[in-house]
Amino acid sequence: MFPCIYLIMMYFQGKNFLVWIGTQPQVVVTEPDLIREILVNRNGTYPKTKREGYLKKLLGDGIVEAEGKKWLKLRKLANHAFHGGCLKDMVPAMVASVQTMLEKWRYYEGKEVDVSGEFRILSSEVISRTAFGSSYVEGIKIFDMLEELSALVSKNANKMKVLGLVNFVRTKDDSEADKIKQLLHESIMEIVRKREDEVIASRADSFGSDFLGSLLKAHHEGGEENQISAAEMIDECKTFYLVGQSTTHSLLSWTVLLLSSQFTRTGKRKLETKFFNCLVKRIQTQKALQD
Repeated sequence: MFPCIYLIMMYFQGKNFLVWIGTQPQVVVTEPDLIREILVNRNGTYPKTKREGYLKKLLGDGIVEAEGKKWLKLRKLANHAFHGGCLKDMVPAMVASVQTMLEKWRYYEGKEVDVSGEFRILSSEVISRTAFGSSYVEGIKIFDMLEELSALVSKNANKMKVLGLVNFVRTKDDSEADKIKQLLHESIMEIVRKREDEVIASRADSFGSDFLGSLLKAHHEGGEENQISAAEMIDECKTFYLVGQSTTHSLLSWTVLLLSSQFTRTGKRKLETKFFNCLVKRIQTQKALQD
């Protein structure tokens, strides 16, 4: 519905226009050059909108919301965890996850496969193993809670709350969001404590080189400028669990959908075979590079 409304408003008001979401005014920008200037924001002219309510519970104060020195600090941590050398070390875990999925697909020959669901599981497992060193079971539990919280964000995005009553009148969704937020906190801290216990018990020499390891190192060993709090660490974990899984899952699903829509029934079968063989060949290539 909203895209249609925006198109109508663009027709009457131009490429950039003002809209009201409840009592909140928002400027909609559609010019590519202006969008680029706003996103780059070299001079800090365009501050980020301060999130409140459900969205704040979902994103916290992670890199998506951070600005200035804090944003640079968090970005540096992310870059360190996902540079070329670290990505190369992630390949075996990625290959193992894809192989498991492909082996399962062999039993669906001649049948329909819910590729979106399969890619959701795949992306969840890969991110859990490569970025946080956790199991799929631990990861999917966090992903499910993030999806539930995201659903509450969407459900309440355009609902107005009377000023002055927000802190006194709580809805069922408010209570549910708080409950999910607390469970997310506990689940992520459980993964964090496992990694800390390994170092304390001398079962590991360091916190590791993955994303969680970088966060823990900054939390425990970072200097005054580079140190991050436990709350910041949890918010960063939530952000990368959410963004990493949803983008990868959506990209793979849409790729297969768009490819399949361009072929006849016979062509689709050939495409499926080519797609399967392409994944297998890619895995073999990555193995050769590792060796």
